[in-house]
Amino acid sequence: METAGVRRRGPLRKAVQFIRRRWRRWRADVHIVSFPKCGRTWLVLLIATVLQKHYGIRTRKPLRLRGYAWRRREIPYILQHHDGGPEFQRPDELPTDKGFYAGKRVVFLVRDPRDVLVSTYFQKSRRNYNFEGSLSDYVHHPVGGIETIVRFYNIWATHRDVPRAFLLLTYEDLHRDTVGELRRVIEFLGLSGVADATLERAAEYCRFDNMRRLEAGNELGSSALAARDANDEETFKTRKGQVGGYTEYLSAEDIAYIDAVIDAQLDPLYAMYRRSATGART
Repeated sequence: METAGVRRRGPLRKAVQFIRRRWRRWRADVHIVSFPKCGRTWLVLLIATVLQKHYGIRTRKPLRLRGYAWRRREIPYILQHHDGGPEFQRPDELPTDKGFYAGKRVVFLVRDPRDVLVSTYFQKSRRNYNFEGSLSDYVHHPVGGIETIVRFYNIWATHRDVPRAFLLLTYEDLHRDTVGELRRVIEFLGLSGVADATLERAAEYCRFDNMRRLEAGNELGSSALAARDANDEETFKTRKGQVGGYTEYLSAEDIAYIDAVIDAQLDPLYAMYRRSATGART
């Protein structure tokens, strides 16, 4: 019996989609990889806005970066994804073989695991309905919880030499110096001649308040930036856009537990997120 409002994919459609996804991953010159809720949609819109303004491109689906490669030869085929849905896996289920990325360029976007944990909880409980329970329950949850996030980061730290080129980008640095970090990304993509004014215009267009407006009206026509409930800000993709916003939601006990996991397990590549590291973020 069909459930009203639910679209079911048949086996043939699923097979076709699987083949397409595999082909895109093989075809891509650049992979933008992140754990969910690290600010990837923001980064993608920044890049898309630069491509549109620098090359004069207009596209019906601006957040689909791979589509720009067909417009200009110098634009690489860029694919954004979460490397296999890590938020639905236990730490020991995460794949460790990154040989697929040999010969590719990878932009690896990270964010303070505390903020990621809180944002992922709201994504799964209020936007996609994948989790039932309290935020404290999710902190300790074996699937997608803090240990999954840390493990995902660590796997990429260990294998960051596998891709032909690897760029580590943090949400916090992008927040602090959007234009400067965007310049790093654009140069990593191999795009030349992009004026500072273009980057500044992109940063201005992609301000949090404007992205919230775009999402509320679904102006980009993409489920990646469309509100689940326009009257509930916790269901938005652009939920807070803060650095350190987790302190508004997590109890002192949960923060202490998360800090202990991070300090004990997180790879030194991300030392800025350790409480024990000098200059650690709070």
